[in-house]
Amino acid sequence: MQRVFISGASSGIGLLTARALCLRGHEVWGTSRALARLPVLEHFHPVVLDLNDPRSIEAGFAAALGEAGHFDVLINNAGAGVFGPLEAFSDAEFIAQGEALLLGPLRLIRLALPAMRARNAGLIINVSSLAAEFPLPFLAPYSLYKAALSALSEELNLELSHTGVRVTDVRPGDFATRFHTDTRRLDTALNSGYAPNLESAWAAIDRNMGRAPNPQQVADTLVKLVEGRLGGPVIAVGDVFQARIAPFLVRWVPRAWVQWALCAYYGLKRR
Repeated sequence: MQRVFISGASSGIGLLTARALCLRGHEVWGTSRALARLPVLEHFHPVVLDLNDPRSIEAGFAAALGEAGHFDVLINNAGAGVFGPLEAFSDAEFIAQGEALLLGPLRLIRLALPAMRARNAGLIINVSSLAAEFPLPFLAPYSLYKAALSALSEELNLELSHTGVRVTDVRPGDFATRFHTDTRRLDTALNSGYAPNLESAWAAIDRNMGRAPNPQQVADTLVKLVEGRLGGPVIAVGDVFQARIAPFLVRWVPRAWVQWALCAYYGLKRR
């Protein structure tokens, strides 16, 4: 039995993972900004936590740790996107994305690491995205911070190489979650300057998410990591093309070709 702390447990991959872990007898402390959104399950312990609020992170984690005694696994999973032209993002909007996608996970890592190092054991799983390698058009902050989270994971593995603590960066591709539905669109006069690519990208993302595979595949991957049946510093999850072929090709072809392919994939006009 593992004691697991997971952010973003109220929906999508986080909820599926929490359910799967609880069904297998693990004790799970799962977070959401709203208590009512969290599931009622045997072995599940609800935690109210807002990744955009450092005091909420400290209080939520401390309360959970007081119940658990220690955590064997930290899963940084929560995250959401904001869609619009990069130049339309205000500093506040850009920073808010950074708080949720990068600084929030970093704060949780800082809270979890001392006890893990003291026990010389532990696993940190950062759920980033294949957007770290293949940026999503008009989701610049999301792509940027997910890439930074991936870099943070590999850096942290180097720093912890002398310990029994390990870090795994899980990079999902497109999965049929509510990510696109819940993505907020910026309503700005700048949008007209990005026509028709703005709408083409939105439609392509909507279409791709609609035909994407079941996110249970990602949850199953996370369960295998928690139980030690899978390991490694970086694990891509998705269909064969997204998770295997595309990452392999991107390392061998000129980046200009990658940009061309991304434009074609999202239906973006080029000059």
